[in-house]
Amino acid sequence: MNGCGEYYIVRPGDTLNDIAQLFNTTVENILLLNDDIDENNLQVGRRICVVSQTVQPVTCPFGTLPYNINSGDTLLSIANRFNTTVSSLIETNPGLNPYNLTVGQRICISEPIEEYPECESGNFYIIRSGDNLSVISDTFNVKISEILEINPGLNPNNLQIGQIICIPLAPSPIEIVINISAKRLTVYRNGSIYREYIVATGKPTTPTPTGSFTVINKQIDPGGPYGTRWLGLSKRGYGIHGTNNPSSIGTAASNGCIRMYNEDIESLFNITSVGTPVLILP
Repeated sequence: MNGCGEYYIVRPGDTLNDIAQLFNTTVENILLLNDDIDENNLQVGRRICVVSQTVQPVTCPFGTLPYNINSGDTLLSIANRFNTTVSSLIETNPGLNPYNLTVGQRICISEPIEEYPECESGNFYIIRSGDNLSVISDTFNVKISEILEINPGLNPNNLQIGQIICIPLAPSPIEIVINISAKRLTVYRNGSIYREYIVATGKPTTPTPTGSFTVINKQIDPGGPYGTRWLGLSKRGYGIHGTNNPSSIGTAASNGCIRMYNEDIESLFNITSVGTPVLILP
C-alpha cells in the first residue's frame, strides 16, 4: 500500500459496506488500499485505510460537495452523475489531472447545472440554422407529433438556433463504423454512406477497443479534453467526443476514445440517437 490519507478504526458491528458508504467510496477501493484485509472477518480495533495519500486532503469550498474517486471513474462519468460538466469540475479543482485520477482521491463537485430540458431518454438535439421539425423527424425516424408531445411548449414555427430539444427514441436509421487503422469514422444511413470524418484513436498503450457497441448517452458541452459534445458507448468509459487538441486528429493520440474535431462531433451528435449501433474495426 502506498501510504494512506485517512484511516478508520473498525468498531463492533461494522461491515466494509457500512464503512464504504460512510466515506463515499466502495468496498473494492478499500480492499485495494488494504492488501491483507479479510472482508468477512473484520477485527474490532483494527485501523484500515479508507482514502489514498496520493493527494493532500481537500477542503471543499461553500456550495460544493466532496467526492472520493472510485474505481472506474472518469471526469465525464462523474459529471454525468452529478449533472455538471467536465469544465466545471476542472475549474472547481485547480491542478486536477483528468487523465490521472486515483482511487480514493478527493475532489469537489460544483452545484448541478440546470440548463437541459427534461428528457427521460437523454436523446438531446440542438437546433441549427435551417432546421424545422419535418427535417428533424425524418433524421430520427420519428413523427412530428411525438417530438411535440415530449417537448411541452415547443413552438414549431419559432425554433431558435441553439435551442435544446428532446427527441423520442426510435430504431435508428444510422449506423456508425470506425476504422482504427484508417482513422476514419463513416456514417451509414439506411445502408448507404451518408457522412465521413477523420478521427483520432487510442495510443498503442491505451488502444481503442474493437467490437460492436451502441450509443447509450449524449452530453452537450462536456468541456476540457472532451470538447463540445460526447456520445457515450456501451463499452464503459469509452465514447466519441470533441477535443481541445485539434492537431491530434488523424493520429493515435487518445486514451482509447474516438476523438473528433468539435465541428464534426457537433454534426454527428445531431444525427445520432441513443441506441445507434457503433462498429469499431481494427
